Formats: sequence, structure tokens, C-alpha cells
Amino acid sequence: MLRIVALKPQKKKRYAVTFDDGRTLMLACDTVWDFNLQEGTELDDKRFAELMRAAVRAKIRAAALKKLSYRDYSSAELTKKLSEDFRSTAVIREIVGRLAEEDIINDERYADRLAYKYIMVKRFGVHRARRELMLHGIERPAADEALSRYSGSTQDNLAVLLEKKYARFLTDREDRSAVERVKSSLVRLGYSFTEVNRAIDEFFSMEEQ
Repeated sequence: MLRIVALKPQKKKRYAVTFDDGRTLMLACDTVWDFNLQEGTELDDKRFAELMRAAVRAKIRAAALKKLSYRDYSSAELTKKLSEDFRSTAVIREIVGRLAEEDIINDERYADRLAYKYIMVKRFGVHRARRELMLHGIERPAADEALSRYSGSTQDNLAVLLEKKYARFLTDREDRSAVERVKSSLVRLGYSFTEVNRAIDEFFSMEEQ
């Protein structure tokens, strides 16, 4: 049986809880209140183990919320990130699942934001954008659903890229070396050869007109 001999409030909504065996634990306010802890409270082994599990959950949740305050994460990303700091895999999955239930993290919403960023801002092709979304932990179906909203942007994006970034290399249709370098660059951005060939043909046709 362990008895609490001191319970002192600390910064960041925590308490320093000291037990009669000399141990002092830093516990979140919610954990202290949930267990109705106060000086003189006695805990048997089972209750103390429950307290420790609750403390770990609170610590992992606080870490997750802190990370989310800086940027969005997918469920998979956040799970991986938390696993770098904590070993309690089952608890991490539980916390991430609860955050998803509370709509604090939402893979579909995150996928939409990433799709806009990669298609409309960076002007990647669908293949590259899909790869980037999946690297962020978005499942293939969710990635494809988010990207489908921008299916009509391919030719416009290619036209903008050719005009603003590659026009200086495309001064002569017969300069095959320069044309092939531009094609390779656009393919690396995630466009298919068919899309790239069509866009370059249209570019030269407009220039000739």
C-alpha cells in the first residue's frame, strides 16, 4: 500500500505527487482529479498500476496535442512520431484513435489540404502528388479521392510551368536535347509522358502562332 504524503501544484497544469516510499511523480491535473488524489490517499498495487497507466495516457495525449499545435498530421504520421518518444504502442494507437474520433485529426481533411498544396501550389502532377500524400501516411484510396478534385488542373498547370519556368529552354522545337530535358523534368514532377508531350506541342503551336 502506498500513501500520498505531499501533493503540490506545478506549472503547466501538473501536480508533484510524493509517496511515502520517497517517489515523486509529475501528474496532469486531470489525472489527479480523476483519481481523487489528495494528501493521505492510500493506493493498493492495483489502483497504483491504474494510476500509472492513466498517467502514461495523459502524457502521450499531451505530447500529441503539442505536436498538432504546430502542424497537421495523419493518423499514421502521428503514430510514428509518438513512437519515437514513447514505447507504449497500444496506448499510442488508443490515443490517436480517440483524437480521430474527436475530429482533432482527420485524414480526409488532411489529404485535401495536401492535395491542394501539391497540385495547386507546387503544381505537381498527380503521380508525384499521390506519392507525396502517401509519404505523409495517407492511404491510397483517400489520396486518390482528394486528388480527384483536381483532375481538370493538369493541362493548366503544365501550361503555367512551361510559360514561367521552362520557356527559356524551349526556344527551338528542333533542339531535341533541350526539349527532352524539359520533358524529363516534367515527368519527375509527376506528369505522364502523354500529358507532357501534348502540353509541349501546344506550347510550340502557340509560340508559332
